[in-house]
Amino acid sequence: MKTWLRVWAEKELSEIEKHLLIIGDSQGDCAQCRELGLDYKTVKECPSCHATFEYVTCRRFESNPGERFQIVKRLSQIRNDLLWIDYDDYKKITGRQRAKEFFSD
Repeated sequence: MKTWLRVWAEKELSEIEKHLLIIGDSQGDCAQCRELGLDYKTVKECPSCHATFEYVTCRRFESNPGERFQIVKRLSQIRNDLLWIDYDDYKKITGRQRAKEFFSD
């Protein structure tokens, strides 16, 4: 029987950002170049920077944390080729990294 469960894995942040599609309410954007308005249902690579998408996250996780599982389940039926990344984890880690870079300059 197949079921959904969350798995933790150690990854390089730079590799995630190079291949991450961020889904909003109706469209997606590229984490690498910030290209907006991508059709997350069909886009395989960024038309601007040509990054191939391997990972996906959703901004709606932040505003609807109780619906996180339902969002993943529904969107995975559309894009089962992408590996899900937790949006809160991604934002915390990238924020920490940017702060570190800012203060080290």
